[in-house]
Order: sequence, then structure tokens, then C-alpha cells
Amino acid sequence: MKKYLIIVVALIVFGCNSSILDDPSTRISYSIPEPSHVKLSVENSYNTLIAILVDDNLPAGSFNANFDSSNLAEGMYFYILEIKPENGTETKTVKKMLLVK
Repeated sequence: MKKYLIIVVALIVFGCNSSILDDPSTRISYSIPEPSHVKLSVENSYNTLIAILVDDNLPAGSFNANFDSSNLAEGMYFYILEIKPENGTETKTVKKMLLVK
């Protein structure tokens, strides 16, 4: 009886996530506290540049960037947000993404 219960729970969990996994587009949200030059890029686990999503001067505020991963293989990817305000204090944030198809 326990094996049957575990299988049912696993099917329910994976069934709920299937619609998320089928969508090859990801929205990356970020915010900027002051006007800055912003660069948002995606790299694979070998530090190979996959895409540059944003490379522009932006005003302060919240933004979204869409990333289409339909042509990529499964694996670990990283998105890197570099913010360079006019005062010269640069910040760099790296976050992980796991692509499962």
C-alpha cells in the first residue's frame, strides 16, 4: 500500500509542473534603484555566453526581460545582472536557472 501511495503522490506533483516545464520562455525580473547602465546576460556552466538580454542605460524602476530557452539543452544556466550607476559603484548579481525539458 505504501508503494502505491508514493507513486500517486509523485504523479500528482509532476503533473502539476508539466505546464511550467513545457513553456520555453522565462521572465527575469529585476529592479534598479537609480539610473544606471544595465547588462543582463545568460551563460552556461562552462562560462560560455548564451545571450545578452539587456545592455542599455535605464532609469530607476522595475523591469522584466524575456529569455527563450527553446533551442538550449537541459542543464544549469546562470543569469548575470551588472548594474553600473553614474557614481561608479558597480554591482554584479549571479543567479542559477535549471532548464529541464
